[in-house]
Amino acid sequence: MPNYPQRLVGWILDTIFPKICLGCGKFTRLNFASQNLGGFTDKKDFDYVCRKCFGEIDLKNTFECIGCKRQTQLGLTCTFCKKDNYIDQLLIAAELTDPLVEKILKAYKYKFICDMAMPLSMIAKKCVKRLLSKGFVLFESNPILVPVPLSGSRLNWRGFNQAQLLARSLSDGFLASCGEGVLARINCFRHQADIQAKEDRINNVKDNFAVKDSESIRGRTVILVDDICTTGATLNECARVLKNPPAGGGARRVIGFVIARGQFKR
Repeated sequence: MPNYPQRLVGWILDTIFPKICLGCGKFTRLNFASQNLGGFTDKKDFDYVCRKCFGEIDLKNTFECIGCKRQTQLGLTCTFCKKDNYIDQLLIAAELTDPLVEKILKAYKYKFICDMAMPLSMIAKKCVKRLLSKGFVLFESNPILVPVPLSGSRLNWRGFNQAQLLARSLSDGFLASCGEGVLARINCFRHQADIQAKEDRINNVKDNFAVKDSESIRGRTVILVDDICTTGATLNECARVLKNPPAGGGARRVIGFVIARGQFKR
């Protein structure tokens, strides 16, 4: 049942403090009559991204190996990089070179604006729909979507796990299993974004993840969800423990799924 008082309060706040599109700088127009707290209709803007600017975001046309970044079919890890990478395949939804994509991700990740989950989820869903339309079998093997976890302290500081919201949205949209409690982060080391060298990033996440529910992933394909991939260190370390028994969960394959890949401009 719709929560009309909450929707009314939201509408009043949007009227008093209107939100501005990150793309064009114009006020976004929320259609109160068609607003749905559980989803998004294309009859209104997102909170911080207008429908016009969102429609101009292009999906990534090519995929690449997580190791060498060379173009491969559907992001499969190439033969030369398999020995050093546990991710079997990397799917990237959009280009970080798109200024709006970068602004949305920065606002989501560093300014803690939870409302950015909606446009990012729509980008992710558009990417999956396009893959399915081209015959890519993504959900037929009964995969489980697993978000990259945050440490407890960082989760409390941010207030939400951005990867978890994306995984939950994809799970709901395509009726796939979502393992929100499968992985846990053991320690809170340095934030990956503060580390430049690839080797240092790898060492920073080494042995920092643990599988909490191995039964739900054993023998299955895991779609490991995160907002952004830079060097691939976090995804690979998560994939390592998801795959390797007895400490890990014994997953059959691990597919990385991210909104974009690269490094934010300083």
